[in-house]
Amino acid sequence: MSNKNIFIILFVLISLCFSCVSVKDGGKAAPLLPMKNGWYLYDFERAFKGIENEYTMSLSTGMKMVQEITYKYTGVVCRFEDGVLYDPVTGIELSINSDGKVGCAENPSIKGTLEKNGRFIWSGLKEEHGRLNSIFVKGTLRSLPASARGGKEYDGVYRMIDTGTKREQLVNIKDGFYTWKYIDGEEAGFTPWPLLVNPDGSVTSDMEITTVMEMGDLAKANYSTGFNMKGNVNPGKGISMEEVSRSSGAQKDQNNDPHIYAGTMIRSAEFPNEAIPADIESLVKSGRAVIKAEPKPDRSKYPSWYLDLPVKPGFVYTTGEKTFAVKETAFALAEAAAAANLAEQIRVRIESSFTEISTNDKTAIDEQIKSEAIQRLNYKIVERYYNEETHTAFVLAEMAFGGISR
Repeated sequence: MSNKNIFIILFVLISLCFSCVSVKDGGKAAPLLPMKNGWYLYDFERAFKGIENEYTMSLSTGMKMVQEITYKYTGVVCRFEDGVLYDPVTGIELSINSDGKVGCAENPSIKGTLEKNGRFIWSGLKEEHGRLNSIFVKGTLRSLPASARGGKEYDGVYRMIDTGTKREQLVNIKDGFYTWKYIDGEEAGFTPWPLLVNPDGSVTSDMEITTVMEMGDLAKANYSTGFNMKGNVNPGKGISMEEVSRSSGAQKDQNNDPHIYAGTMIRSAEFPNEAIPADIESLVKSGRAVIKAEPKPDRSKYPSWYLDLPVKPGFVYTTGEKTFAVKETAFALAEAAAAANLAEQIRVRIESSFTEISTNDKTAIDEQIKSEAIQRLNYKIVERYYNEETHTAFVLAEMAFGGISR
């Protein structure tokens, strides 16, 4: 099938997705904005790109390098309060105003938008071990009023046992939310996030990690690992849970044998209080306290256009920054960051909410979408600023919507 025909099919599917409106009780779902204090279901995809490693490799070897990790989470419960959304997975707070503008007090590079229908995108930069990385997040938010959650009959502490490995967990269910941790105190290998207990007692969750690595024509790798968890809570009695892990790409695609968990409600005195998983309110409170204690950046050292992006009909703007003593290298990396953000925004416009579309050849289509996004990348740098005191370069990239629309 030709590329043209593939993209015609894709855009028909996207149009169908956008034509569907969420319905509740026979009517349209209430607009999400302005957001109200409360609990929300947070499904999202976070792409993490090693732009400095890519730049350094290209400069030293002349080879194109790609270093990307994408995390997909389904079924995360989060809290919006006092104008900020606390993300329990990444441990950050996102400010969201009444117009849906997204920002972050701790990281001025984070900027984005939330739409009335709950769809959002935001992007930012993060340095790890002195290396600059870009982050791009897209997903959906859905309000979780008390009517959308399991009732008090599910509340309690449960002891869960993996019938295969015999590893044990403690689960704390309160107000329709499910938190857990291993009894042996070992790390789970990922950050366990709060889950929703539905009114019928069902619990579901899903996570997938996709890694893409390329070094010119020498090596290419694209592989995914993940798991899906489904279970049910029997009020006042116990929990049954099945977890299936999966992998694809690096080796033969496979779904591993399911882990079967069985749990029973326990008396509070069976374990010391410190062994019981914190309930969701305590998790949010402690997480936000850690964030509030962190030092905040001095925004006076940032150019105004970096903190508040220009608004111009028919154009999209992104920013980049990099702290480095060599000015031109700092500018080059800052521009690479801005370009990576633009490429992701183009990709989102092409694929829309592609996580909602099922396909037997999703990896191939994703790669075509990425390639298409890069080909359409046609921007210019309209602002540059180097802070001599902090040795930080800032850039503002501008791109016409015409370079994005098909």
